[in-house]
Amino acid sequence: MAGAIAWKRRPVKNEACETTARLLASRRADYMLALRKATTWIDALPVDPVQLRARGQKGKKHFTEALTAYWRLYRVAGEAERPAVLAKVRRLTEITTGADYHDMATNSDDAFKQDATSYLRAALLMEGMGLDTARYREEIARIHQRLNAHMEKRGVHQRMVFAWYYRHFGLSEPFPLAAAFANGIIARRVAPAALQKREIYDLTHEIFGPYEYGDRLEADPFTVEEKRYLLETLPVLVELRIARGDPDLVAELVACLRELRFTGVPAYRQGIEYLLCAQRADGAWGHYEQYRKRLRDLVEPAYVLHTTMVAIDALTLAFHEPWNSGSAPWCVHAP
Repeated sequence: MAGAIAWKRRPVKNEACETTARLLASRRADYMLALRKATTWIDALPVDPVQLRARGQKGKKHFTEALTAYWRLYRVAGEAERPAVLAKVRRLTEITTGADYHDMATNSDDAFKQDATSYLRAALLMEGMGLDTARYREEIARIHQRLNAHMEKRGVHQRMVFAWYYRHFGLSEPFPLAAAFANGIIARRVAPAALQKREIYDLTHEIFGPYEYGDRLEADPFTVEEKRYLLETLPVLVELRIARGDPDLVAELVACLRELRFTGVPAYRQGIEYLLCAQRADGAWGHYEQYRKRLRDLVEPAYVLHTTMVAIDALTLAFHEPWNSGSAPWCVHAP
């Protein structure tokens, strides 16, 4: 991906892009209502990473999902609204001031592997919102060598995102982490029909990493050939996951289409419509009642939270104006 071939963009103004723009304009009020309802749901959800871990859950992962949702809400909030969002974030992140949260030097290998990515991302998000992470950075430096030792066990997209986090926190890499891309789904051009559900998540995260989960929409990390593969693959997957009633993966795929600027394809519009229609009455996304008997009140942080987070991400990337302007076009043609 490094040194990717420049993609020759055709004019942005075309029938497909204008069709998408009309959809976004017609559904903007629905988006704003969906965002308010989702915010209310997130606000009411208790997410204590230490308590969740004690109950057998990936506490830091779910904590970081809530923090990621607030990060996106913070990014799209107006100047007058940001203090209120930040106050919620401060309450959520109070747990990071205690020793119980910073257990990464002493927890089990399994817990360390489950928590490491989220642990670094949480600090990065906190810094993005101006919070003090001096203590947090000391803990990250303390576990540097343990992180290095775990990199051999990491998959392709995990190494790619760790390459970003390592740069951010000034950590030296044990080996070139981003080189893992050469063995990924995109590099191997796996046909959409051959992708298992877990592999679709791997694919979306191979896209999320270079775009920093939608915070670097000006990026252009993929070659022409890689883009052609993605343009052929992602719309097929959106349609398949809509047919399966899967808002979690639909949201991730829609976000990927936006990051790649493939917003003129019909599947992008179908995905937006599906997400707006799939929101629950309580403001969340996702139905996981099959796990209620076993998990009881943990269903919300363990499953519903992630789906709601990625739905917020996909919709804010689609509708919020700052992401649809600037030097990078929000809608381009196929190569």
